[in-house]
Amino acid sequence: MKPTRFGSGVVRAWCVAAFLVFMLPGGALGAGFALFQQGTAAMGQANAFVAEASDPSAIFYNPAGLTQIKRPTFYKSLIFLYPTRKYEGGAFGRPAETNHRYYHTGAVYGVYPFNDNVVLGVGLFNPFGLGSAWPPTWAGRYLTTYSQLRTYNLNPTLAIKLLDNLSLGLGANFMWSNVTLKRKLPVAIPGVGVLPDGEMTLKGFGTGAGVNVGVLYEPLQGVRLGFHFRSETYVGHQGQLDIALPVRAPLRANTQIDGSAGLTYPANITFGVSVNRFKPWTFNVDATWTGWSSYDKLQINLSNFVLVGGQPTTVLTQPKNWHDAWALRFGVAYDVNEKMKLRAGYLFDMTPVPDGTLDPQVPDSNRHVFSIGSDYKIWKLNLGLAYSFIYNEPRTKNNLLGTNGVPVPVQFQANGTYKSNNHSLGFSIAHTF
Repeated sequence: MKPTRFGSGVVRAWCVAAFLVFMLPGGALGAGFALFQQGTAAMGQANAFVAEASDPSAIFYNPAGLTQIKRPTFYKSLIFLYPTRKYEGGAFGRPAETNHRYYHTGAVYGVYPFNDNVVLGVGLFNPFGLGSAWPPTWAGRYLTTYSQLRTYNLNPTLAIKLLDNLSLGLGANFMWSNVTLKRKLPVAIPGVGVLPDGEMTLKGFGTGAGVNVGVLYEPLQGVRLGFHFRSETYVGHQGQLDIALPVRAPLRANTQIDGSAGLTYPANITFGVSVNRFKPWTFNVDATWTGWSSYDKLQINLSNFVLVGGQPTTVLTQPKNWHDAWALRFGVAYDVNEKMKLRAGYLFDMTPVPDGTLDPQVPDSNRHVFSIGSDYKIWKLNLGLAYSFIYNEPRTKNNLLGTNGVPVPVQFQANGTYKSNNHSLGFSIAHTF
């Protein structure tokens, strides 16, 4: 190993790629609003990777796996997502669909082995994200027209080989979170009638911290057990509520109110097994529990009064009552030769969103993910490619949503059936020094 070469090459490349990650819009679809596509090897196996964890993306999936990396390595992934979401209305709603647009997310990892037993790593990735844009005149415009959640997580890690067949990984997490929510506001004046819609925009930014721990154990040659825990991260957002009204409204056309809102990003636990005793095949099975019950409500505290149902208040509350959920993953890899590997996988992901609070912002449902991928080694590079198709089971909304217990009129509830799917295409490059 040549530390000076690592310092001049990997660090410079890592800083450039980190800048690129921060330039990404980051809105995407995941389980709830979690993003598990943080590397193409895992993505090609439907993210069944906790007991394999054989490349730098192990920083996200299981940092104990970093002890398998023997040379300084830089890794960059870029994933494009194309979600589609359609609404088929009931008695009050005409069919609608979200705007057709691409989202992209990314990750960058740097790994430096001090020796055969101690490995340092650092990663920057987007663990949570959400993006949707509904037409401004659709039936649910008073619930949502635009949502974007962007998170960035810096994750320094340390992996230690305790025994020849047992490794431990420890990490700290420093998260930044940006959120933008928009919806239309109905405006009516006695004696004048109904005016064009106003618009409410909520923007916030916050930071938080957490930890993660991973274990990789090989009880038999070719059989590995993996475990990974990532803690909750509480982020206190500070921001502004902007209310834009038509010029003929009796109030000021534009009102800005400072506000704050806390959001607890959930903990998750993943455990799995990887078997490569039947070469050239490797089989992976994972299960992930995510503590979505931490998302029990969305509460916004304002610095000034607003009217809700004719009553002045400085607190806006919407119940969520999400519940914990499981995901089951199955992945397989086939070594074509020393340079090329093929991957495939299937994931079943249970929705955390109950019927009573299902909303068009996240009309989540049980999902089925089908993935394929490939790796190819050339010189000191490892090139990765992966594709996933995410099929969401159709979900019917039949509830009354509102703020502070005051529901939006039933004709604007956008009750009906939501159908969603998502195409994801990932690229990665790893350079060994």
